[in-house]
Amino acid sequence: MRQPKSIAKYLDRYAEAETQALETFPGIAIDNILVVPFYRETTAFPQRFVAGDLGRTQTLVIAVINQPPGPEEPQNRALADFFLQREVIWRNDNLTLCRENIEGLHWLVVDRFSAGNTIDSQYGVGLARKLGCDLAAALVARGRCNSEWIYTTDADAHLPTNYFSAQSTLGSSEASAAVFATKHISPGGNTDVYRATQLYERALDYYVCGLHWAGSPYAFPTIGSAVAIRAKAYCEARGFPKKAGGEDFYLLNKLAKLGAVSYIREIQIAIESRVSTRVPFGTGPAVEKILALANPDEHFTYYAPKVFLALRQWISHIPNIWGCIQQQENPLANLPDFIQNALNQANIDELWGHIERQIKTAGECERAIHHWFDAFQTLKFIRRLQDSCYPALPLKTCLEQAPFMQECTT
Repeated sequence: MRQPKSIAKYLDRYAEAETQALETFPGIAIDNILVVPFYRETTAFPQRFVAGDLGRTQTLVIAVINQPPGPEEPQNRALADFFLQREVIWRNDNLTLCRENIEGLHWLVVDRFSAGNTIDSQYGVGLARKLGCDLAAALVARGRCNSEWIYTTDADAHLPTNYFSAQSTLGSSEASAAVFATKHISPGGNTDVYRATQLYERALDYYVCGLHWAGSPYAFPTIGSAVAIRAKAYCEARGFPKKAGGEDFYLLNKLAKLGAVSYIREIQIAIESRVSTRVPFGTGPAVEKILALANPDEHFTYYAPKVFLALRQWISHIPNIWGCIQQQENPLANLPDFIQNALNQANIDELWGHIERQIKTAGECERAIHHWFDAFQTLKFIRRLQDSCYPALPLKTCLEQAPFMQECTT
């Protein structure tokens, strides 16, 4: 089947160099491709994968073992040796394909940890994910995989038996990506870390519930451990950004403008609770900050419910804007001053100019506004309201006062 031009263009212009090494990739059966970045990780994930039902599928796991420049991490070497103890059936440059001891499972090991192959710390996990997903997209483009979906997770994830069912769940929808439900677990370690992680998890659920209640098209979690992406959309969005953190947020933000990002609650991934300094922000650093509080249950604060009420007011006003512009009226005139101020600080006048010059219909106008007021602008809007009129409250208070928590099913 001829691939869309967007995939060919991406692979030709923007994909990482490793994709060129796939010219001689052997003919193995692949139903699913899973990308996992590994940095200072044990062999726990591959051992779990082999032992579980998922290991008995025609699956290619792309293991991107990576680290920043410096002395080689002993755990990275031990993990690579674990894979290389399997039957090596192909090698090219820094790629090694190993056949697992059970039928149908293969590991494509990407060496980005040994001398000369490391990843600059400014690119970090973003480049590691991009490397793996670029390789996956290249294999899909060559017709080597029976699925158009690229799955990506992390080494601390415990994948459910229905993990690879996302494509059948989505059916013929035009979704660009899927985000799965997550639940943090305590693998028998530090109970304080587990409680802190649960607190942060409740905050993230509260945030997504607030967005959903407000009518935002960006109401989905952005957790890199729990994402599957349609290969065509991945290429149209130009892949994961080369960022040391937040790469999942930025890519999903782009993907949501290409097609719906489906939130699939029927597939739930368990994630180990742990403190991590691998990335500058996200769950690991947030948990570390919560642990530093004298009384986390009382002192951990988050966005006040009223910011989501203001967001709801703004989003519900969007369908009226086309008429305002046609009548040459101020598109924000009927909104409270504090909402207008928050939007004006984002230079929304530039959007009005774009609409006047380029947009022809009310439907196009609404899409243009939601593309401009994306997940990133939404977050900045909420933070401006927090700074100007609705200070953060203890999360416990937020959960009790929020009008949307009772009806939220996340």
